[in-house]
Amino acid sequence: MLVAALAAAASVQAQPRLVVHLVVDQMRADYLYRFDEQFTGGFRRLLDEGTVYRECHYTYVPTYTGPGHASLATGTDPRNHGIIANDWFDPNLDREVYCVEDASVRPVGTTNASSRRSPLNLRSSTWTDELVLATNGKSRVYAFSMKDRGAILPGGHFARGAYWYDEQTESFVSSTFYGEALPPWLVEFNAGQPVKRLMQGTLTPAGTRRNTTGDTTAYEKGIKGQKARAFPYDLAAVYAAGGGDAIRRVPQGNTLLLEVGRTVLEKEQLGRGTTTDVLSLSFSTPDYMGHELGTRAVEIEDLYVRLDRELGTFLDELDRLFGRDGYLVTLSADHGAADNPLFLNDRGYAADVWSDGDFAEALQANLGTNQSIRHLGNDQVHLKPEFQTPAHAEAVAEALRKHPAVAQVWTRSELLCGTHGDEQLRYNALDSRSGQVFYALKPSHLNYSTTGTTHGSGYAYDTHVPLVFYGAGVPAKEVFRKVAVKDLAPTLAHLLGTALPNACTGTPLEEVVKKRSLDGLPPLPSAGKKSGKKTRN
Repeated sequence: MLVAALAAAASVQAQPRLVVHLVVDQMRADYLYRFDEQFTGGFRRLLDEGTVYRECHYTYVPTYTGPGHASLATGTDPRNHGIIANDWFDPNLDREVYCVEDASVRPVGTTNASSRRSPLNLRSSTWTDELVLATNGKSRVYAFSMKDRGAILPGGHFARGAYWYDEQTESFVSSTFYGEALPPWLVEFNAGQPVKRLMQGTLTPAGTRRNTTGDTTAYEKGIKGQKARAFPYDLAAVYAAGGGDAIRRVPQGNTLLLEVGRTVLEKEQLGRGTTTDVLSLSFSTPDYMGHELGTRAVEIEDLYVRLDRELGTFLDELDRLFGRDGYLVTLSADHGAADNPLFLNDRGYAADVWSDGDFAEALQANLGTNQSIRHLGNDQVHLKPEFQTPAHAEAVAEALRKHPAVAQVWTRSELLCGTHGDEQLRYNALDSRSGQVFYALKPSHLNYSTTGTTHGSGYAYDTHVPLVFYGAGVPAKEVFRKVAVKDLAPTLAHLLGTALPNACTGTPLEEVVKKRSLDGLPPLPSAGKKSGKKTRN
């Protein structure tokens, strides 16, 4: 009986004082393993001591930043949460809509109209919303990113604050959705001019170039202000050439985000209350650098080696504040990225780059007219109302099938009736605002420029991302079962004892979810006391 009681007690999981939700923009799952031997800090701890899902995928297209963050937060697909892309054409408004635009709010901390932002277009509740509701507003949610959508969508509708980087003021800003003024501690942080401080000196490699193909400058756009497109980087010259935007495109962008994360932890005393608090950090710099440099650049390896070290220091600080089991960390990404097609071409693999103009020309040539086309984007075609007939939609589909880069084409009615896996990817992003014809390019064929890379497809290089849970009693385990990104939100809901997000279609991950303690939050560690380390079982 005693053994049984002890076993039962061991299976009970205390609620964490703090959940740290980490999203690394454009982080392919294989980066964790390609650069593994150089990791000694945060990624090392997450891989060795966390529950690591090796086969986590997105279940829709297009795989972009907006829908990725929304799916992580809501536990469902774009057809339910409404963020079907970063931008989409709304036929009722007859214009493109940005995923977090909101004309009813005003910028705070800047006069830049681009900060009129809120979660207005997010139709589903998030796991953070449900936590705030479950605690009657006692739980506090703060979200930060170098992109507005990277802060707003993870923060949900009830965040105490969501803040994003504004290149005009070189500071973190917000909108009146979250309050009429920035909190004093953020005003003070911005006043310290951290961007000018960080954009000084010379950037030399932190890693040893073990897992790249060399400095492949032929496939890289390069970073503005750096003529050689290779190490060492003169940060002051990059800053002078790029202004406030420059920090987004060098590793110091990650440093800035962690600095403001530490500031809110201290100033708002997150995790020191009677309910669980949340800090969401979305690292946008890997996406900016990835778009310009591709997936094989030396600079990308260096970026992740640096982020590993900085996250290691950050986790050490969380240990000191809350104890090893007093906090929970989640790590994922909003999408992956493709290899540069010309890089692959030079190695004998058939790949190429295209543009919306190429597809418009193909429609003109193969259909005989573009008179019926209202809008082309996000790998779909909007037809003018008078041409929205099954016969004409099929004619457009047949014209697209003749394009050499196009792998598959579906009409809207085919998606609604289809059961094929690829069809389901598009169905899961189908919305009342979507077009009448959808198409998919062949693997490694990108609608992009000849340098750098992009993402958005339903292929594994774009859908396959990390998913890791660490801390708060989470076991050290590797799981090779295929899971979905939308499983993160219901898992956190069960861990925190809240309702599921209201449109949730994901499944809680049993390796992480245990019976939770009824005794509330674990005590804070004594001053100077260090928690013991766990090992992988």
